[in-house]
Amino acid sequence: MKGKEGNALKRALNDPVYALPLFGRARVLCQGKEVRPSRKGLALLYYLALEGPTSRARLADLLYGHGSALQNLRVELHRLGQAFGREVFPKGQDPLSLPSWLKLEASGHGEALEGLEEVGSLWEWVQEVRARHEPAPGLPWRQELLRELSALRSPFLLVLRGRIGAGQRALAQELARVLGLAFHQSLRPEGLIYLESPYPQVPLREILRSKAFLVLSLDPGEDPRFFLELRAHYPPERMRVLELAPLSWLEARQGLLAGHTFQQAAGAYFLAGGQPEWIPEWLACTTSPQRPLAQLRLKARWLSEPARVALERLSVVSGFIPEQALDALGALPYLEELERKGWLVYQGGYRFAREAERRLFYSTLSPGRRHELHERAATALALAGRGQVEAWHRKALGESYEGLLEPHLREALLGEGRVWAKRGLGRELALLTQGGEGVFPLGQGFGLALLELGEKARLDFSSLEEEAVLELLGEAYAPEDSWGLLLSVRGAWGEGHLRLEGSFAHRLLLPQGPFHLRFSGVGVAEFTLRAYRPRSDEGAFRTGKAPVDVWVLAAKKAQEVPEQGEKKGKNQGRGEGNVHP
Repeated sequence: MKGKEGNALKRALNDPVYALPLFGRARVLCQGKEVRPSRKGLALLYYLALEGPTSRARLADLLYGHGSALQNLRVELHRLGQAFGREVFPKGQDPLSLPSWLKLEASGHGEALEGLEEVGSLWEWVQEVRARHEPAPGLPWRQELLRELSALRSPFLLVLRGRIGAGQRALAQELARVLGLAFHQSLRPEGLIYLESPYPQVPLREILRSKAFLVLSLDPGEDPRFFLELRAHYPPERMRVLELAPLSWLEARQGLLAGHTFQQAAGAYFLAGGQPEWIPEWLACTTSPQRPLAQLRLKARWLSEPARVALERLSVVSGFIPEQALDALGALPYLEELERKGWLVYQGGYRFAREAERRLFYSTLSPGRRHELHERAATALALAGRGQVEAWHRKALGESYEGLLEPHLREALLGEGRVWAKRGLGRELALLTQGGEGVFPLGQGFGLALLELGEKARLDFSSLEEEAVLELLGEAYAPEDSWGLLLSVRGAWGEGHLRLEGSFAHRLLLPQGPFHLRFSGVGVAEFTLRAYRPRSDEGAFRTGKAPVDVWVLAAKKAQEVPEQGEKKGKNQGRGEGNVHP
């Protein structure tokens, strides 16, 4: 008996594997030789390989579509057995499933499933498969991540945690291409299987036994039971969880946004929140593109109706939402649900998890509804003495708000306390950075992108050995309905504030000593920094360089600044200068 069992096992292990190439002419190959079943038999095998176990009734309808379809299917199954010289499907099996010795391979050249378009009623299905598996030149984003993941091998569980628009499905498709695996969106014994919510209700043991490369898309917020069960049972060496953050400005600029002007690219990048699926949508439509909005509203349907309505009301508040506004907008009872499901985050106060999502929700409000909600929030904040936040709503209402702003914001936005002098630019001085965060090298200059209110970026510089004119040249983008992208220049003498917008050229007269650049607000910028020794008018004209307006940051009062053409005195006090018009 043992000998017979051993021989049977040996025969099973040595059984040849028949391949179904996905691309090019549909065919069956075994050790380089082609097996020739009928076209309908071949179509049946490919359908089972791509769609999994399927009932006889469904297959009969697809292949024949008439009253004798089931009888014809039985005849076709018999013909398949004759073509292979062995039983392909056990008698009575329903639904039919592909035998283990037949494998779909993501190989070949040309279109997928060539020759099966005219079989039965499969035309639409073949077109859908071609769209699903259309060879691509490669994603223009997350290339480093793809190179890293290309070393993984089946069986494996890869979890992609990301927000709407992060591109989980496209990344999984590209990974399947890189690994040479067939891409599926339902459970199969092999290939790359991409699953997203709602997840299939199948016994966990079936998934754990799978030889497939399983990619699970996970939404932010509370982890679903399906994921928790997988995580509890999958071996650590066969599993990896990745957080798909928005694309960096540099990665987007070199990929999806290549060839576009700065303002076009920066606008699409900011409004999409850096999400790769949304960037092309914002490039094509600069006012509320419908696909991202539909995705967002569909996902919001998982909220209770009152919580969803509260979320839409809260979209009139940018950044942190004061408790008075939460109360006035009727959101207090739903904060736990909104935070648990990932729409709001708490970081010393509640705010939208993503500013791009808040803006999309805001775009769905009618003008009258916006006015009412801004008025409710402004009134509550005025009673609480929260003038700075109230100013945001007064501005949206078209009312006077300037008097509610804090001094540094008035200085940046309104140009109060300007102190100017005329200086020529002498020889260039060396600028040495000592550190920074959120600002990255970009060619000969720097770049930065602040997508969320509360984010900051900075550059720290070594001490200037002498007085210098700091020149900032570049371009900036910020949405019109915001305070914009703000820059604070700080030194031992104090600080000054300005707003970066459009194509800008700012020249700042800095005293000796270290100085720091701090960026806040929201927006995208690319700029260069250079420092020059300042010269008087006379010296400038002698060298052929006309004098320019220079913002005197170290001046304490306007009257303390020397008249144009006079030599500047020693540095005095804290600067009250402002942005150059």
